[in-house]
Amino acid sequence: MDTHLNQDPGPKDGKIGVTAVLLSPSRVYCALAARGTLHRLLWGLSGAVLLHGLMAGMLAPDGGRAVLGTVSVFNALGMALLSSLLGWMALKAVGARRVRLATVVPCVAYGFGVTLLVSWIPGAFWYTEPWKWGVIGTGFKELGGLSGRRAFAAVGFTLVALVALFKGIFMLQGV
Repeated sequence: MDTHLNQDPGPKDGKIGVTAVLLSPSRVYCALAARGTLHRLLWGLSGAVLLHGLMAGMLAPDGGRAVLGTVSVFNALGMALLSSLLGWMALKAVGARRVRLATVVPCVAYGFGVTLLVSWIPGAFWYTEPWKWGVIGTGFKELGGLSGRRAFAAVGFTLVALVALFKGIFMLQGV
């Protein structure tokens, strides 16, 4: 295992390594929160969304690359925003009354941003979704000050709410 992951929250030069970003989300959350720079996760999400749209568009047949890329960008942004809102409500449901939406959005942005870089690959869903929700749950725990059980419950409530929402939409459409 990487022994440098157990070091202090952030290096002295202010940079966080790629290994920490991928394998130690708690270190990233602590380092960015200590510096007051959680907004950087939103810039990371923006870049990941654009790269995701570009890569997804490359998988489309000749005539639909721009359409698939654009739809992928809006889908990724919309799901991140919807997941942030539902995650915030789930945190309120598990008793995290003082957690603000400004705390939840960076957690979801980091979870989506890291996994969007890989999720355009067909079949990667089975690896990226658990990873994404694990990163989001780690953020709920680290930034929201929750116990592991409450963070897990909040992630579970968020997933159930997303599934119920889309199941309801599909039922309304007759699918």
